[in-house]
Amino acid sequence: MTNFLKKASLLFFLVALLYACSTEKNTLLSRSYHGMTAHYNGYFNANELLRTSMNSFSASADEDFYELLPVELIPNEEQVIGMYPAIDTAIVKCTKVITDHSMPSNDKPSKKKYEHNRWIDENWTTIGVASYYRRDYEGAMKSFEFVKKFYKNDPSLYVGALWMAKIDITRGDLTEAQFKLDNLDKAIQEEKERKENKPKKSKYKKKKKKKKGDEIAKFPKKIKFDFEKTKARLAIAKQDYPKAIEYLENSLEYGKTSAEKTRVHFILGQLYEEQGQNENAVKHYSKVLKGNAPFQMSFNARLKKAFLGNDDKTEKALKKMLRDAKNAEYKDQIYYALANIEFSKGNEPKGIEYLHECTFYSVNNSRQKGMAYEDLGDLSFSKRNYVPAQKYYDSCAQVINDDYPNAEAIRNKADDLASLVIAVEMVNYEDSVQLIALMDEGSRDKYLKSVIKQIKEEDQRKKQRDAERLRELQQNENLFASTGTGSKWYWNNAKTKAAGNEEFKKMWGERPDEDNWRRSEKTIASADVVNEDIGEENQDTIVEVLDTLTVEYMTGKLPISDSALALSNQRLLEAHYNAGIIYKEQLSEDEIAETEFKAVLEKDIENEHNLLSAFQLVKLLEKSTPTEAKKYKDYILNNYPNSDYANYLRDPNYFIKKKERDKLAEQEYVKVLDRYNRGIYYPVISKATQVIDNDPDNVFRAKFMLLKALAMGQLKEDKDLLIPVLEQVTEEYPGSNEALKAQEMLDIIKNGYSKNIAADFGSKYPFIFNERAKYKVIIFLEPKQKSNLSKSRIIDFHREYFSRDKLKVSSKIYGKDQSVVMISEFEKESDASEYIRVYKKTRKYLLDLQHNKIFMISKDNLKILFQKQNLNLYEEYYEEYY
Repeated sequence: MTNFLKKASLLFFLVALLYACSTEKNTLLSRSYHGMTAHYNGYFNANELLRTSMNSFSASADEDFYELLPVELIPNEEQVIGMYPAIDTAIVKCTKVITDHSMPSNDKPSKKKYEHNRWIDENWTTIGVASYYRRDYEGAMKSFEFVKKFYKNDPSLYVGALWMAKIDITRGDLTEAQFKLDNLDKAIQEEKERKENKPKKSKYKKKKKKKKGDEIAKFPKKIKFDFEKTKARLAIAKQDYPKAIEYLENSLEYGKTSAEKTRVHFILGQLYEEQGQNENAVKHYSKVLKGNAPFQMSFNARLKKAFLGNDDKTEKALKKMLRDAKNAEYKDQIYYALANIEFSKGNEPKGIEYLHECTFYSVNNSRQKGMAYEDLGDLSFSKRNYVPAQKYYDSCAQVINDDYPNAEAIRNKADDLASLVIAVEMVNYEDSVQLIALMDEGSRDKYLKSVIKQIKEEDQRKKQRDAERLRELQQNENLFASTGTGSKWYWNNAKTKAAGNEEFKKMWGERPDEDNWRRSEKTIASADVVNEDIGEENQDTIVEVLDTLTVEYMTGKLPISDSALALSNQRLLEAHYNAGIIYKEQLSEDEIAETEFKAVLEKDIENEHNLLSAFQLVKLLEKSTPTEAKKYKDYILNNYPNSDYANYLRDPNYFIKKKERDKLAEQEYVKVLDRYNRGIYYPVISKATQVIDNDPDNVFRAKFMLLKALAMGQLKEDKDLLIPVLEQVTEEYPGSNEALKAQEMLDIIKNGYSKNIAADFGSKYPFIFNERAKYKVIIFLEPKQKSNLSKSRIIDFHREYFSRDKLKVSSKIYGKDQSVVMISEFEKESDASEYIRVYKKTRKYLLDLQHNKIFMISKDNLKILFQKQNLNLYEEYYEEYY
């Protein structure tokens, strides 16, 4: 009986407890139970998940210390993916708490006026914060809007408003963010005024009990640090740096931990440095060093402090940092700072030496390596040393990313100077090998042996330096240390793979993904060079395997025979002329250009560049030294009296008149071609014969010859009658497209053809040439390129470069799975041609699309292309006609 009473009492107690803990009963017991559950099961656990996840992200974040650090470090779209599990778990926990422990429940939200559980609003704000980190800004806004609407007299109102302002800043809505932050400032001011105007308490006066909902919530002190930082973040977004400094200085008053403050101190240092207030910058960088800062931040603070110190100890401090083993990975940055100090002292050679050290030690910092190469390029360019300048710019272009400042301009400089480098190095190479070829055999062999020895010694020195750099980087690192918890299988653990990739870069630098990447003895694709000056900058020009470099091999590269010497001279003179044109037209270096053109004539070897060089010298010298210009003018008139250039010297309007004649000739040819396409063959033969016999200077004469043969082929049964016309094409215009086509027809006539293959003496292309056609431009995408993203890039390109043309962009599928982008519509062939020219020259917006296949095509030919599905045939047609 006693046991029965005990069990009954226990059952009654549990039933009473459950009833008392109902969410619909506003009792002390209910509030305590549901409040504690909402606090710990939801708010506390969810915030721990978020805090741990964000700390892990912050610790592994690779920040760009060359730019102003963001006030708030938040993950981007790629980085946040790894945080999804923790964020989603936090949202689920808080959502469950809100569902199960709201008082009263949310079953009928329209009738709910009050929330008796004091931790429910914190769970709502936690959901908003988690959604913000997840980059779900719409979801975050909804959570904070609910808090704003339902908790009007709770501190959570201010928390939600602050986070909504953060969302506005992130989305670029700065006006709305400013409005929200101004309202928060106003709330703080009003609260301050209420405290100042609050009447003194009387011990005799009874307190009036305020109704629930009448109290005005106090601004929570715990968010003031974040509030001031958010105001600074908005000021930075508006580029109002003095205000940003003011707000960040204010925030330090409310920061609780050293870790919170160090980031603020570093950003303040950057802002003061930007404003030229170096003393204040040094003060804040010093505080970073005293605080609990990550190593990279601490290192950069120390580096900046040393550089801004402006005293005799600066250089000494930097060199001390070089000797510190833990700074081995950051030697490139230290050398760069030392280089700037040397340049400021006027010691340019030492500064250049330090920049080279910077590039050598920069194995995984492409930004720093790019900065050093750019500076070296600028120095060489300013001294008119264009060849090394191009190499430095090209090296810079190879290592930098698209977000590097001035990246497009650097790539353009490298591209513009590339042709000059090829020409100048060709001149140096041909000069060198000709000098070596002139030696007697004994002297030549001895010299080549010394060259081979120099090459191998330099390669050995390079290997030793690489090994020394590797030892320094490994000195304080355990390469096989554990990289963290998680999957034990390496390839399943993203964190260990990322760490391994970074370790590889530290050991080997940036390496292409290719076979035999570790072999220094593999063949390097470049020009063959045998040069008297074998230095570090031209080691990459050695072509053959070092171990196979022999005197016999190098002798085989020399122009010893007469035929080899003739070819060498041809390359040499062409290179001199090309270099002169680039110096004159691209770089406005008339004196250097004059030297190059004179070098062509001084060789006194008859070749096509003599006339061209002499003419360039006439144009260069006619104003400065007319007497010398007349010498080259007479050279042209005496040696090339029937050339276009001689005609121009006699009549300055010659080329204008010739251009007009060529245009009329083109129009005439197009009319004749149209008649051929319509099958009117006799007038075609008559007109072609007239041009061939009476107009030897007609630029379309070869085309008229071929057209005559084609028309005769359509009319004559005896194809042997075509042979004299076709042979005339091959004899008078050897190597031309018309001569190749004529030879093809001759082979068929003389040798016959397969009975299964019909001989076609008409056009070999199914495409139609129509001078009145409107054109589209078609771009063929690579398999990895998505059509939507490609169209977006092209539209951005149009917005800047063709904004007035109202071009339309669409996409289609060519064949089974080939995506193409269509741009329409161009009224004239010249408009489409200009579009393609600008497209191929521009990297901005287009990026890798710049190098895709691109053609202009008429509407009729577009239909034929999609019907025939023969892109190679259209490419041939395009080359011939456009």
